[in-house]
Amino acid sequence: MAILDFLSKRRVGLTVGATLLVLCGALGGVLYHQRDFQQSARVVQPIDSPATARLDRDLAQILELLDSLAPSDRSEAATRPLCERCSYLAQVATGYRDRATAALADVRKLEAALSRLAGAPPSVEQASLARALAARQNAAGRAVEGLRSFADGATACESERLCTRDDPVRSAQTQSLNCARDGQAIRAAAARIGRLADHVIAQARDCQAIACPVMNCDRSAALSADLQIVEMSLAELVGGRTALPGVRQNIPTTGLATVLGGVERALARLALDSAESSLSPDVLSARANDMRDGLRAWLAETEHRRGVRRDSWRVSALIGEIDVAAEWALGGETTEYRRAYFAALTRAMLSAARLDAALSIGDESAAKPAAAGPVCGTSELAEAYLKAGHAIAALGFCRAKSACAPSGTVATLGGALRSASDNEIGALAAVTGALPLGEERGADAGVTQSFPATIAFDRTEVLAGEIVSVSADTSPSACLITDGAIGLVRAGAPLGSEERYRLVGSATSEVSLAAPTNPGRYVVRVFASPGRGGHLLSEHGFTVQPLKPGCDGFTGLWDTSFGHLRLVDRDGRVTGSYRRGSSAPRPGLVVGARKGSGTSQVFEGTWLSELGRGGTRLRLTNNGASFRGTWGVTPNRTTGGGTWKGECLGLLP
Repeated sequence: MAILDFLSKRRVGLTVGATLLVLCGALGGVLYHQRDFQQSARVVQPIDSPATARLDRDLAQILELLDSLAPSDRSEAATRPLCERCSYLAQVATGYRDRATAALADVRKLEAALSRLAGAPPSVEQASLARALAARQNAAGRAVEGLRSFADGATACESERLCTRDDPVRSAQTQSLNCARDGQAIRAAAARIGRLADHVIAQARDCQAIACPVMNCDRSAALSADLQIVEMSLAELVGGRTALPGVRQNIPTTGLATVLGGVERALARLALDSAESSLSPDVLSARANDMRDGLRAWLAETEHRRGVRRDSWRVSALIGEIDVAAEWALGGETTEYRRAYFAALTRAMLSAARLDAALSIGDESAAKPAAAGPVCGTSELAEAYLKAGHAIAALGFCRAKSACAPSGTVATLGGALRSASDNEIGALAAVTGALPLGEERGADAGVTQSFPATIAFDRTEVLAGEIVSVSADTSPSACLITDGAIGLVRAGAPLGSEERYRLVGSATSEVSLAAPTNPGRYVVRVFASPGRGGHLLSEHGFTVQPLKPGCDGFTGLWDTSFGHLRLVDRDGRVTGSYRRGSSAPRPGLVVGARKGSGTSQVFEGTWLSELGRGGTRLRLTNNGASFRGTWGVTPNRTTGGGTWKGECLGLLP
């Protein structure tokens, strides 16, 4: 809530788009269907090749976008070089491309190394490779995320033709507003757009508070596209023109241009330094303060002192966007906050390029006779511009949280660029009615809470070490359409400390968990799919009671060939868990049936651990004080692996 409240005060915007991979799960988990435990139980490995393949696809799509910006041949490059005002965005996009490519190459090498060790007993080398793989996958996802945002920004910068001069179409559209004719319509349109923006922002506050929001992705994408068009149109009209004319690249340096150049370089450096990990709050705040202070000092010494408002609204917007980037970066490390941070930096750099172009327009106009008549609706247009940017930010955040596919920064219609800077639609027409931006469009930003996953326990009170069967129906939840996870942890423990087990998306799964050995209150946490941000969706509690002293049949604590084994017999169904030493990543599980009674009991079932699974058959001996038996290496064999012996310990250690 605090981030959107901050944005509301600043009334600035950012565009959220991209897909960031969030990894969840650990080295293994036990997943089985109730009807066929032996055949479907698996140890889940962290080699996430499908996720890496998705990163490859995302990167390929973005590289195609970057290639489209480059001239097709050398002769074209000589006549149409990259716009200087867009060069910082292009440089940052190139830097992120290089980092994404390198990180994905590392991921492939680590996956290959882990695959060679598949099936081997757990080792320090495996654990080290798994940690390195997770880190490089995260770095690759972050770099691809940023690359998408900055590539979109570079595309938008080029499409606005901020470096084009002598453009006959746009020059013909360039004219002063006629206040007698247009003033009333402009003020009414600005108010209407402001009301729509307020509605979108209010919906986004609801979205921020919902763990698993759902929205209409197609309708919200169309709304976002129209808001982006009208934002550019408002920026053109607030300067008193019906379209942005061609502008020169090489103009006399002004005081603001000098300050702006330093800010653009600082924004580019901040973006590149954020490519692989977040900057510390102190460093980030110091850099943001330096940029803000330079711009504020220029305002105080120039336009504020003279009481004019030619460029101050654009400078204020840029200051606000720098503030927003810092706030998003400090807001958290979840998927949406990272996306919003990159998008905020992109918007700030794009605003700086627009401000640079506006300065050039001003310098060219200064040498020409002033157009007759006042600029009408300046305050209303500037206010609507800032609100529209804020609404784009809020809508983009909610679309990302709702797992809508990212949309480009600039929309297209029939393959042609839809912006107020081309021949498709003029700025005045876009603002005053050519785009359907009435308050009724606010419904396109509406969000609702998704249905939760249905979680059920076979019992809510268990004994230490026995198996807890958790039934998870993920089909109702939009946040579990693809694989999610559940985690087991003591109630009240911080997020991230739980042992996680993978869930099958849009299906009903039975997950077998070993009850903790320390009595107390525990919870099973449900986490969203990685593509939905991996958020905590719900918690479901159960209680662990201690085992009683001594052994009653198979129920009790046993010292065995494979560590301490806790078994619980409930009406002939025996379940339990054990650890092969303190270094075992997961407890081994035992489940099966007991036959006989008294001291003549026999257990036959299945063992399952990080090493594999197989059958086992155990018989009580020594008047129930010990057991002897065998184990196999396949589920349908109880022999062939070795012997399994145990002595009743009686009391918990």
